[in-house]
Amino acid sequence: KILSHSKRERKMLITNNSGRTGILLLLVLWCSGCGGGLDEDLPETVAVNGVVTYQGKPVPDASIMFYPLQGRKPATGRTDPQGKFTLRTFEKADGAIPGAHQVTVNAYESTPEGVSMKSAIPIKYSSPTTTPLKITVSESNPEIKLELTD
Repeated sequence: KILSHSKRERKMLITNNSGRTGILLLLVLWCSGCGGGLDEDLPETVAVNGVVTYQGKPVPDASIMFYPLQGRKPATGRTDPQGKFTLRTFEKADGAIPGAHQVTVNAYESTPEGVSMKSAIPIKYSSPTTTPLKITVSESNPEIKLELTD
């Protein structure tokens, strides 16, 4: 039996298929941007954990930045109440790019009203141009101790 469609039915079939094709195409394009492929272009990282102390005491809620001297993406971390941190560069806890880094630490005093703008540590640690902290990240050095002084 041969199926025959009227002009109107053929037009509806083409329109419906075009709509489905358009949705399918959008879905494929959208999913192609969902990961995959990009990870291959990212530089290698090394897991880095550490602790920040000032005058022998842990520095809580401090922001840590490891700036690679080669100008690549910096790694970031935040200390817990014991001053411990884990670095991330591209994804959670992936660490830092191996090599030499300038390290900055920013921490502010807590007050009953919240956090003040007064630094809880010497200001020299807050900028890559003034920090004396230089660390080499490598697989043989995954635990970093940042001992801040006046």
